[in-house]
Amino acid sequence: MTSREHEYWTPEPIFRGETVFCLASGPSATQEVVDKLRGRRTIVVNATCHLAPWADILFFTDSGFYLHRRDLIRTWPGMVVTMSRMAKRELPDKVRRVKGCGAPEFPPRLSGRRPGFPPAGSPEIQQGRTSGHTAVSLAIGLGAARVCLVGYDMRLAADGREHHHSGEAGYGGPRDLSLYANEFVPGFNGWRAAAEASGVEILNCTPGSALKEFPFADLDEVLEAL
Repeated sequence: MTSREHEYWTPEPIFRGETVFCLASGPSATQEVVDKLRGRRTIVVNATCHLAPWADILFFTDSGFYLHRRDLIRTWPGMVVTMSRMAKRELPDKVRRVKGCGAPEFPPRLSGRRPGFPPAGSPEIQQGRTSGHTAVSLAIGLGAARVCLVGYDMRLAADGREHHHSGEAGYGGPRDLSLYANEFVPGFNGWRAAAEASGVEILNCTPGSALKEFPFADLDEVLEAL
């Protein structure tokens, strides 16, 4: 049987003109916060899927997350989107594999490049430095008019937690936390201008986030205005 691991999905504008909430794994992403988004257009990133099993889309970038969660992904009720070749090979009918463009290891801060977002309906999305980063581009590729970031702390919580979860398989051991200041946050540089050039507004709805590239907004106020 021929493997479909090299088969790519072209994102469709299923969220055209809508507000989409990207839910990342920062420590501020509590169950109480996430529950406010039930019934909204949502892309849940990595282990935050446990807080929002009702999300429209589960997105993860690589095979490390997939390896420990084959059954979860196989039975996920919504859409599953990834860049993982392994996931596509093993679950070809369930998983939609997208192709990333750009070089995430060279943030615009270092390379002088300016990010650009392929239009909705393009076979590629702009690749970010992390799954949460790339999820923003996926939302834009799906036609979002506004993308709201939840759980994008990009720093440790006061109690030292890096994520809202603890002991999740597939995340490895302790890592160099200077990555946030040196790579993850600077990796977003230029994304606000690129999004605005594409007619998309990005709001950071994560209180206390170290990510300053986008305007901050109160999540409750955003929801009341919808």
